[in-house]
This record gives sequence, structure tokens and C-alpha cells, in this order.
Amino acid sequence: MSLKNKPVAIAAALFCMILWASAVPMIKTQYALFHIPPNDIGSRFLLAGLRFFISGIMVLIYFKWIRHQTVTVDNGQWGFLLKIALIQITAQYMLYYLGLAYTQGVKAAVIQSFNALLIVIMSVVMISAEHFTTKKVAAIALGTVGLIIANAGGLQGGFTLRGEGAILSSTILNAYSLILVKRDGVHIPSPIISIVQFLVGSLPLIVLGLLLKDTHWQHSTIGIISIFYGGFVSATAFTLWYNILKIHSSSEFGFYKIFVPIFGSMLSMLVLGEVLSASLFIGLCCCVVATGILNIRTHKRM
Repeated sequence: MSLKNKPVAIAAALFCMILWASAVPMIKTQYALFHIPPNDIGSRFLLAGLRFFISGIMVLIYFKWIRHQTVTVDNGQWGFLLKIALIQITAQYMLYYLGLAYTQGVKAAVIQSFNALLIVIMSVVMISAEHFTTKKVAAIALGTVGLIIANAGGLQGGFTLRGEGAILSSTILNAYSLILVKRDGVHIPSPIISIVQFLVGSLPLIVLGLLLKDTHWQHSTIGIISIFYGGFVSATAFTLWYNILKIHSSSEFGFYKIFVPIFGSMLSMLVLGEVLSASLFIGLCCCVVATGILNIRTHKRM
């Protein structure tokens, strides 16, 4: 089955969203398993760094020794790959792991629902073939209202910079880096992008984590397994998603990012026992409807 087949690509995209959605309860569970307090920033960076270093090793082993594909980087590609590694992995996940310490998983998932709309905005700004339309503007306006409603009340007293602000900033960086890959990385094989971004982007997280860590982690077999699971999530989802975006429209398939907060909210409630408040539910619904508006087909008259 090929990703050029649209139903196959849609199924693969939804699989990616389920994997990414599972990361929210996974990370929160790791904090509890290793007894990491909210003020231990170093331990959070170290968890993120280990996860993505393992991801890079997994992708490298799979493509080089199982698929027997050549894994080499041309000299002219290093600048782009280093930029993606520092934005997509180092900066984004510094903010993401920090933010999750100060907000609940359900709320983080709702904030991430804005990602699909950010992809649309940045596609128009950064890709010449994309343009604003009435439905895009309407969707962005409704999604913004949803984000405001979600953070006006809800959990943990509304909006804080170190919690919800960090998650939102992480979401912006994620959308920006995905458009960069779509625009500038089309001629670079997806495995190369994944391997370099994971291995290079994880190193600053690991170094900073070791320097700033001030908690002795409690031994947890389940916690160690969860770190390797996190590596699998990123290795699989990022590589598959990059392949999808190279074949299909980023504006169209960006729609499926809306399933990350939907699945993430469900998993946070099931795994973490969190509650979806009325304001969060309304905010999520606004973002879901906004993303649906983006995908209304306009039929031209003959």
C-alpha cells in the first residue's frame, strides 16, 4: 500500500495523530513514575532528550540495517537540517515539557487544537501557492475564539505563561517547522530529516538536563519502558507524517492535526483521570468546527 493512495494516507495520518496524542498522558505519567517535581526543569529536559535520542537511533537502525537504505547527508543540506533540529526538537520540546508541568493534559490537548489553524496561516505566509480565502479567515477567527474560551476559565485558573503559554508557543513552533519541511525539505528523504533532527535536536536537551537536573529519579521499570515507547512514538509518527506531507497538501492534511487534541483529551481522561470542563469542551468544539470549515469543498459552476 502506497501513501499516494489517499485513503491509505488518511489512515496513516490518523495513526500519527493517535501516537502524538498518547504522548500527553505518557509524559505526565513519567513525571509521576520518576517523582519529578514541577520546579525540576532539568529532569524534564533530560526526559525529552532521552526520548528523541532513542527515536533517532530507532529510525537509523530501521532504515540503515533493516531496510538497507543509504543514510547520508549532503553538505548543502546541513544548514536546513540543523535549523529543523533546533526548532522542531530542542526549542519546541523544551517549551512543551515545561508547559505540561504547569497545566493539565486535557487543557494542553485543547490548546494544541489550534495547530491546524496555525498551519493554514503559516502556509499562506510562507508558501506562495497558498492564499487566504473567506473560509480560511472564518476558520481562523472561530478557532481563536475557541482558544480564548478554553483559557478563560477551565483548569488551573486560566492562562499562565509557564503553563498554557509554553504549550501555545510549542504549538506555534511545531506548525512553523512543519511548513519549513514542506517548503524547503521536499528534496531531502524523510528518514534523513527524522534521524538528524532527533539526534542533533536531542543533544542540547540532554546536556541542559544533566546540568540543571536536581532530582534523584526513583527507579521505575514502567518509567524506562515509557521512555522507549516515547522514542517509538516520535520515530514512527514524524517519519510517516513527513512522507505524507511530501505527497499531499499541507493545508488539506493539516486538518487531521485536529485529532491530536480530540484523542489527547480522551486519553488524558482515561489514563490520568482528568475532567473536561465546560469551557474546555466549548473551546475544543470551536476549534473542531473551525478546522471542519477549512475542509468544506467549494464546487465551481460549470
